[in-house]
Amino acid sequence: MREEAIAYIQGANGKEIHLGLEVMDALMALIGWPSEGQKIIHVTGTNGKGSVCEILGQILKCEGYKVGAFNSPYLDEPNECIRINGEKISDDKLTRYVSQLVPIVNTLEEKNLKPSGFELLTAIALLYFKDSKVDYTILEVGLGGRLDATNIIQTSSLSIITKIAIDHKNFLGDTLEAITKEKAGIIKKKGLVVVSRQEKGVMEVIEDTVKKQNAKLYVMEPEEVKLIQMTEEMVWFRYKKEAYSLNLIGTYQAYNASIAIEAIRVLNQNGLARVHQASIKNGLMQVKWPGRFEKMMEHPPSFIDGAHNVDGIKALAETLNKLPKRKTIALVGILKDKEVEQMVSIIGPCIEQFVVTKPLNPRAMETKVLSKLLKPYGKVYVEEDIEEALKLAIKLAGETEDSQILGFGSLYMLGELRKCFLKYKE
Repeated sequence: MREEAIAYIQGANGKEIHLGLEVMDALMALIGWPSEGQKIIHVTGTNGKGSVCEILGQILKCEGYKVGAFNSPYLDEPNECIRINGEKISDDKLTRYVSQLVPIVNTLEEKNLKPSGFELLTAIALLYFKDSKVDYTILEVGLGGRLDATNIIQTSSLSIITKIAIDHKNFLGDTLEAITKEKAGIIKKKGLVVVSRQEKGVMEVIEDTVKKQNAKLYVMEPEEVKLIQMTEEMVWFRYKKEAYSLNLIGTYQAYNASIAIEAIRVLNQNGLARVHQASIKNGLMQVKWPGRFEKMMEHPPSFIDGAHNVDGIKALAETLNKLPKRKTIALVGILKDKEVEQMVSIIGPCIEQFVVTKPLNPRAMETKVLSKLLKPYGKVYVEEDIEEALKLAIKLAGETEDSQILGFGSLYMLGELRKCFLKYKE
């Protein structure tokens, strides 16, 4: 039954991106608008939104709240997308909700409305959180904001916008202002909004949307974030002169954590939560977020990171430069609709050897094309099979003193690579 339920979700237009709320509107009407009455924290942005969601969830959990979280994409199985206090939805419950939706989807299809897999998962998450009577629902936008399936909600307790950068140009536009307009579409009338201060054009679009919606804006000022120290296990930083320890790697995670801390402050200030400083600090220490500069092995030191656009690659390069200096063997697979040449020019100088592989996605860049772009920066090997690519990278690391492995480029590759690392360690 589990396999059938997952196949049903994955078979619903596969990995097709479906922007627009017509299908979700019809689906919600038939299942009774389960988002009504939920305290929803809605999070969008180009990079960091998943990490902010996870950090927020852990902080609220440490205060004793019951927290539902919906994130995407998943690295291994759809259950990962839907969690309460960090626990994935069970196979039995996922199967039950899929069974509940099948006749409803059939009804929609008769009207030529076909929900995507992401839309089905969004609906299941909202139903599950309502039935479980969570205290807070944290929703991560899948793509954009204004026309994303998660934006079917009528109200939210808080909207959060993380760092915005150029990505998904075919869907969101090719300027920062156009992309920001789409992401700012999650801001609700008279709502509360937390944003990380960004460049002038981005802030102007956000401020204009806030004004039109008669909302209230709170800004996390990046200059108030001071990195103290980073190791291969943790980050220590200050925000507004208060010191924090974070159980994640990456300089950028200090900024993500500061957005979450600011969000908690806003919830407290507006009477929407009561979270003590001790819960903030404990929550930061309990964060676990797979695929975000995650250490997979000690020997050779091996990491995977979800950097898959220019802004993410810049953050990855900055993190690499702050860690102990080693020769890096990169396992790389990228989607062809990304700014690949610019990504390569940023990360290339940080790496000595490349093993080029192919993400499990129809939009994957051909290995021969990616190899050609990487050749000016170091020795390039090609292995399209992800498991074999990892074996080759481990072999190369064994031949070179003081080496490390780093997998990055596409979340679709990362999920499979992560499974291969776990299998290798068994």
